[in-house]
Amino acid sequence: MFYYKIHESHAGYLLAACDKDVCGKTLKSKDMEFFVNPRFYRDKSATKAGMKKIFRVASAANLVGKDIINLAIELNAVDKDSIIKIQGVPHAQIVVVSV
Repeated sequence: MFYYKIHESHAGYLLAACDKDVCGKTLKSKDMEFFVNPRFYRDKSATKAGMKKIFRVASAANLVGKDIINLAIELNAVDKDSIIKIQGVPHAQIVVVSV
């Protein structure tokens, strides 16, 4: 299961999504500290099938967690080289560019 929130702006829809087990946690590495803020990531919850539909409307995404990142890879939404790990937890940001 995943938590997600869609943030609407003039530029489109930003999908903030994370694995349920990392929401509310602070991830630390040598160089940074990252709080997976429930106010940013948690509005609704969805299954894998539900998230597949939600990805279609996003013009950008901010993703945290092993399962949501694996889903994004499965959907060809993120390149493996653009994923960073913070305290062993994968994180990626995606921007869909249309020309």
